[in-house]
Amino acid sequence: MLITKLEYQKRDPNRVNLYLEGKFFCGISLDTLAKEALYEGLNIEEEVLDRIVKEELKARFLSRALEYISKSPKTEFQIKKYLKELKFKKKNIWYKEGIEIDWESMIDSIVLKLKELKYIDDENFARMFVQSRMRIKPRGKNVMISELISKGVSKDTAQMVCDEEVEDEYELLKKTFRKKYKGKKLDTKDSKMVGFLYRKGFSWDLIEKLSNDDTEE
Repeated sequence: MLITKLEYQKRDPNRVNLYLEGKFFCGISLDTLAKEALYEGLNIEEEVLDRIVKEELKARFLSRALEYISKSPKTEFQIKKYLKELKFKKKNIWYKEGIEIDWESMIDSIVLKLKELKYIDDENFARMFVQSRMRIKPRGKNVMISELISKGVSKDTAQMVCDEEVEDEYELLKKTFRKKYKGKKLDTKDSKMVGFLYRKGFSWDLIEKLSNDDTEE
């Protein structure tokens, strides 16, 4: 196919629009332009075009994933979900509908690259999450495990991290109760008190232990 026009993009001078046979085909980086030695009037083979499109898309998706992670740590599940949503959002903008791309393999390769760069680490994410929770909004293990699972952390990893990071859940329970009911003693007949602690993820055994703790007056 004949390259009929190469046009610098207005929003990004480091990219150019590639036109084939008078029609817009895709946007490419200046690096790709130089690497593939592309110029107006060049007859380009289909397999070269296919390679360019796939490499460009992968680079752009990786760039967006890095931007997404830079705002706050993310799990593997969250990154994959984001990239799948980006795929639909950028259809007919970054690529034409119907183009043959193994999206699952491309997303997996991006995730693997991010893991190699240490940008994705579910265990580290879980530890940071639990530490933040205990410091700012204390919760029982049950709630934190559920929250981590909802973010894509495996149940085993969530359980392991909570067990290691929460050394004394009873002390965490007391801290949570004191913050809400300063100067009061827990009464298991008080449904509001018990319900509050349940919602925070504490077990009945710990709640009952606190109610029987004579030092907590």
